[in-house]
Amino acid sequence: MNRLAAAVCLWLGACSAAPSPAPPYAARPVVALARWQVEIGGEVVGEVVHYEIRDPQGPVRFYRVEDRQGRWLGHASENGRFSRRVPFREDEEDLGVLSMRTGVARLFDADAPATLSPMPLDADLRRER
Repeated sequence: MNRLAAAVCLWLGACSAAPSPAPPYAARPVVALARWQVEIGGEVVGEVVHYEIRDPQGPVRFYRVEDRQGRWLGHASENGRFSRRVPFREDEEDLGVLSMRTGVARLFDADAPATLSPMPLDADLRRER
């Protein structure tokens, strides 16, 4: 009887233990916060989307710049550090700290600054993925 009681106590203790924290490389929900249409020289060339990764340590926000076909050209941090996506490479090319208009134009290889116009978010972009 003592062994049975001990086994039940161990089992109950294991069931009430706090869940283990998420592993460092576990998936995190990502939501879109805002979106802008990019226009350079009077022509619509793409868009900028502001994303938030919902990390347990705190939100991580960044901007992704895409062309009209939806290809990622690069990213920008909340602090304005821009990087160009380089296909088939793990790291990106650092472009430096730039204003949003200038950094986006550099990602499109344009001489003129970009004009950014707010766009409505699609409902599926606003939900967590």
